[in-house]
Parts: sequence; structure tokens; C-alpha cells
Amino acid sequence: MKIRVQSIIVELGVLFAMLLTLALGVYLVPLSHDVAAANPTITYMRVPVLLMAWAVLACALAALLMAFLLLERIRKNRIFEQKSVSLLKGIGVCALIAIIPMIILILYTRAHVAGSITNLWVMFGIFVLIIAAVFFFLIATLFQKAVDYKEEIDLTV
Repeated sequence: MKIRVQSIIVELGVLFAMLLTLALGVYLVPLSHDVAAANPTITYMRVPVLLMAWAVLACALAALLMAFLLLERIRKNRIFEQKSVSLLKGIGVCALIAIIPMIILILYTRAHVAGSITNLWVMFGIFVLIIAAVFFFLIATLFQKAVDYKEEIDLTV
């Protein structure tokens, strides 16, 4: 019972994070207009940078959705199955895919703006995403071993 209550609380937290991600995606539009108004020399960069930011947010939203589905499996006590391993690997893949628009953002800003501090933050984000991807792939490997052991035990019984 305690695990079910904890799972529900975490599921609500993931749903809240999904709503925040969507709200951030909507907020980026007026923010991009404000930045473009404050810096008229780089106004032409508004839409490409906005699209790259939305791509990263889409990856985050996909990862949160997979996390929600994984939490549902935990709540229903179906955690050590192949689908759970696939969800964990999917979260890791989302983290790796989110790196692509960030690298493009670094190259784009480096080509158009000299000495942008944005690149430092984006590099930090890439580093965090690499660590997250490795972590989720490691957890997926551990879950795969547990699934294999569970199937082996089920076959011997």
C-alpha cells in the first residue's frame, strides 16, 4: 500500500512537470519577442533558436511521458518486465536526442554572435544530459538482468 501511495505522489509530480514543460514552451514565444526587441541586431535568430528550444522541450516531454508510464507499471506491480526496460531505454534515448538541437544551437550562436555566454550554459546542459542518458541506460541494463532472472525462475517452477 505504501508503494502505491508513493507511486501516485510521484506520478502527480511527473504530471506537474509535464504541465510546467508545456507552459515553458508557450512562454518561450513572448520571451523570444522580448529578447528580439531588446537586441535588434540578432532579431533574425529568434525563430531558429525558438525551434531548437522547442525540440529540447519535446524530448523532455517525451521522457516525462515515458517516466509516467513506468510509474504506472510500478503502481500496478509489473515492474520487472521487458516493457519497463524499453521505457528506461527510451528515456535515455530522449536525453541523447535532446543533445542534437543543443549542439546545433552552439554552432548557430557561435557563427552569429561572438562570445555568447549561452554556449556555456548549453554545454553544461549537454553534460547533464549525457550523465542522465548513461544513468538511464545503466538502470535499464540492471532491469534487463532482473527480467532475465525472473524469466529463468518462472521457467524452472
